[in-house]
Amino acid sequence: MSDFIDIILSNKFYIIIAACILSVIVFFVIKKAIKLFIYAFIILIAFLAYIYYTDRSVTSNIAPIQKAVKKAERVIK
Repeated sequence: MSDFIDIILSNKFYIIIAACILSVIVFFVIKKAIKLFIYAFIILIAFLAYIYYTDRSVTSNIAPIQKAVKKAERVIK
């Protein structure tokens, strides 16, 4: 492994190629993270709109979900 690193670091052309590959990987990871945040934001807005239009409190919406999670935990164990 150290030989591989030495070969890459000894040649400028290999360094440029490695930097390009690394920048592409970082770009796609950041792009995926941004998509994830956008989806989470859309889901949050939809949830808040649901609560607003149904005139229910957040705790009354979350309580059934908590019960279902506890039931699922008991079933799994």
